[in-house]
Amino acid sequence: MTASHAHTHAQNENDFDETGEYLDELRNDHLGLVGGSPAMVALRDLIRRVARSERPILISGPEGAGKSLVAVAIHRLALGDSGLGRLVFANCSEIPERDLEAMLFGNVGRAATVTAADVVVLDEVDMLPAALQAKLVRALQASSSPGRANGDARPLSRILALTNHSLSRAVRENTFRADLLYELGVLTVPVPGLDEHQSDIPALVNHFLRLSQSPIRFSSDAIDFLCARGWPGGVRELRSLVERAVSLAREPLVGVEALRRLVAPEPLETNINHSLQALAERLLRLPVRNKLAAVEEALLSMAMETCDGNKSAAARMLGLHRKAVERKLEKYDVRSSATALPAAPLGAPGLTDGRLPSHAG
Repeated sequence: MTASHAHTHAQNENDFDETGEYLDELRNDHLGLVGGSPAMVALRDLIRRVARSERPILISGPEGAGKSLVAVAIHRLALGDSGLGRLVFANCSEIPERDLEAMLFGNVGRAATVTAADVVVLDEVDMLPAALQAKLVRALQASSSPGRANGDARPLSRILALTNHSLSRAVRENTFRADLLYELGVLTVPVPGLDEHQSDIPALVNHFLRLSQSPIRFSSDAIDFLCARGWPGGVRELRSLVERAVSLAREPLVGVEALRRLVAPEPLETNINHSLQALAERLLRLPVRNKLAAVEEALLSMAMETCDGNKSAAARMLGLHRKAVERKLEKYDVRSSATALPAAPLGAPGLTDGRLPSHAG
C-alpha cells in the first residue's frame, strides 16, 4: 500500500452528506455522534472542549466504538480556525514505513504529502514504527516549541492519534516510546464502547435505518433483543447488522426471529464473561467494606439454602470440594439450613440497603 491509500476528507466530507437536512441537523446538534446516554453527552462535551486546542489529541476506545467519527467531529468544530486544512487519515498498520515517512515528513527529492496546515489522523498509532515514533516526537516538540528541534523535525499543525490499545501498557512492553505518549496524551478523549451506552441502541438503530433511506422498521421485541446482546464489535457491528437486516428483510417490520437468524450465536464463554462483568460492576457498588468476603458468604448461604442444607450438593453447585465448603461455612458461621442474606435480586433493597455484613478484613 502506498501513501495514496491514505484517504482525505475535505471540509465538506462527502461520506457524511447522504441524507440532507437530517444529517445536517445531526451535525449541528450531535457532532455526528448519536445517543443521549450520559456517556455520549459527556463525550460530546469533551470534544467541544478539546477541539479548539492546537495540541495533539489521543482518541482511545475499543474496536468499532467510533473513534474515526470523533476525529471528524473534532475537525468540524475546529474548522472555524483560520488556516486549518484537510483531515488526512493514515493507518499506521497498513501503510509501509517508507511511504508513511514520506507522507508525513517527505524525503530526498520528495515533498511531504501532508502540509503544516493539515490535520493528520494516525489510526492504530500503537503500530507506528519505532523510527517514525522518534521522528514524530521531534516534530511535535518543534510544533509546541518553535526552534527547539531542527533537521528533519518539520512541525505539524495537529495530530489526532487513534488506538484500540493501552499505550501505557505498550510503553511498559517497550513497543511504544514514553516521550511520544507524553506528547500525544496531553489531551485524551476516551470513546465508550457500545456496552457502556446500551441505552442508545434504539436511537442508533433508527439512525442507521434513516441513513439507509429504507421503509424497513424494527419491532419493539427486535430492539429489546439488540439491547440485551453484547457488542464486542461496537457500533460498527450494530450498523452492519442493521444494514444486513434491511437488505434481507421480506417484510416491512423486522421482528426478533428475523434478527436471530442473522446474528451468530454468542459463544457460551462470551455470554458468561459479559454477565460476570456486569455482575461485578454492580457488586462493587455495594455498601460493604470487604466485598469479596460478603459475596463469598452470600454464595455459600444461597447454595446451602438451594440444596436444603446438603453440604455435598452445595459443594457441587459451587464447584468446590466438600471440605472447602465446610471450612468456609465455619469461617463465616453460616448455618447449614439458613442464609445470611435474603434471596433478593441485585439492585433490590436486600442487596443495597446495607444489610450485607460489613467485614473489616
